[in-house]
Amino acid sequence: MMNFRRFFILAGVLALTACGDASKISRTQPASVEAVASTEALPTYEARGVISSLEGQILTLDHDGASGAGLKAGRDTFKVYADVLAEAPLAPGARVKFQFKKTPTGLELSKLEPRD
Repeated sequence: MMNFRRFFILAGVLALTACGDASKISRTQPASVEAVASTEALPTYEARGVISSLEGQILTLDHDGASGAGLKAGRDTFKVYADVLAEAPLAPGARVKFQFKKTPTGLELSKLEPRD
């Protein structure tokens, strides 16, 4: 009989301890998500080049530059989305003409097609 009393007393103490003060429990805040600004209003530039590589959404091009964008001839990486890649030549060495935008996060292709 004594063991049952001790058990119930111990269980009661543990239950009360577990309840605690809920106001002291820190609640995690959801991570803030920044909205990506639309690139529609940004100017579009044209250039010609040769595909060097494609890794995921990053296309590397050797290009002739675009003076209006302040982009000198050379090799640069461009972010590219599936809708642009859908009918574009993707093999390394393919000669292409392309349109791009300078975004706050880097260069972004808006059009990619074979060059004559």
